[in-house]
Amino acid sequence: MTTSGEAIRHLWTHKTQDHPWLSDEELVIDRAEGVWVWTEQGKKLMDAFAGLAVVNVGHGRREIAEAIAEQTVRLAYYPTTRQFSNRPAAELAAKLATLTPGDLDISMFAVSGSEANERSMQIARHYWLTRGKPDKHKVIALEGGYHGATMGTYAVCGLPKLAAPYAALQVPGFTKVTAPYPFRDRGTGTDEALVERRARELREAILREGPDTVSAVILEPVLSSGGFIMPPLGWLGAVRAVCDELDVLMIADEVITGFGRTGRWFACEHDGVVPDLMSVAKGITSGYVPLSASIARRRLAEAFPDDATQENVHPNTYAAHPVACAAALANLRIMEQDHLVENAAAMGARLLDGLEGAVGGRRIVGEVRGRGLMVCAELVEPNGSGRPLDSAQVSTLDRKAWERGAIVYARGNVVRLAPPLCITRDEVDALVDIVAASIGELETELTR
Repeated sequence: MTTSGEAIRHLWTHKTQDHPWLSDEELVIDRAEGVWVWTEQGKKLMDAFAGLAVVNVGHGRREIAEAIAEQTVRLAYYPTTRQFSNRPAAELAAKLATLTPGDLDISMFAVSGSEANERSMQIARHYWLTRGKPDKHKVIALEGGYHGATMGTYAVCGLPKLAAPYAALQVPGFTKVTAPYPFRDRGTGTDEALVERRARELREAILREGPDTVSAVILEPVLSSGGFIMPPLGWLGAVRAVCDELDVLMIADEVITGFGRTGRWFACEHDGVVPDLMSVAKGITSGYVPLSASIARRRLAEAFPDDATQENVHPNTYAAHPVACAAALANLRIMEQDHLVENAAAMGARLLDGLEGAVGGRRIVGEVRGRGLMVCAELVEPNGSGRPLDSAQVSTLDRKAWERGAIVYARGNVVRLAPPLCITRDEVDALVDIVAASIGELETELTR
């Protein structure tokens, strides 16, 4: 039995279908294993974006399914309010405290990455209220940054087209600053000079708003939706220094970069930085069950006394859901047993080197860059101007790769790759061949 197009049209997401060359029926994913997925019509495809950079341990891991089944029978659900908790939630919070850098060891669980960022901003707000600084409510974010699809996260969204419909609903004071984008604005200078310039602009923005009104700076270590923009190492340290100087909290959005994606457990480790709050989701369960968390430093948590009876940050119905937490524990066991963080570093280097060698000299490739298994090629016009290639032309790479047997993510002027962390050497090489052939075909079309 196959899924009908009529049934699919009852999904709201049908309205946002962005594969116009395929029918709804051709886009039904039926099953998956490792880095591979199969459509209902039998087409086998390499999942080169891990769903949405989610399925870190790979598809079809029976260990997670068994943990979910066992926990569902034992305790499928009970709320974790002030009065109650459950064993998987407590064990997961304790486990995360052993993995996160520094004293990031108090977790507030939620469901989505959007909600994790909401919770991080809410914890920051309540922290300042507890500290007797009620005017500190503004949040500074980065242009090109993406933090979710809720009202609060749209306020800090650095992608204007996404946020524009909700501008009238947003409170003032959520300022955006420019992130270091080496390929586009390093010029003839150095990465160090670029970081210094952008950090100075961040400091000036906080001073303009008034440090006594600014609660936090929120940023992704790698700006994913903005085009896999990878600020130079040293940027997070510069942000940390500005925040410390002006008494502002630092929130790291590691929804995508967390849990091994960049070749470290968390991307902020590349800079040796401990943020005050860290938002995580996606790779915490590899998507087997939705789960997210805002993880706070102990010094923030200690601002709230253990004997308090007044609720601060309000938990939702599914906060610390026992089945989701059981899935996360099984997921983390797999990551450790299979050394997937180390594999992400090794295979990421192989993918980056392979792609650079295969397409780095192409006229339409401006830069190939990567950090762990976040690798991309930024596309430019073939005339040598360096101007971004038209997004409609870039998006054709989705189809070209699909026809060759892979799902990639070509948006804006970048084709992005973020396969499951369990990818093998042979699979990396096959992916390089597919992407190189697709880019080569596009260049031929543009220059003949």
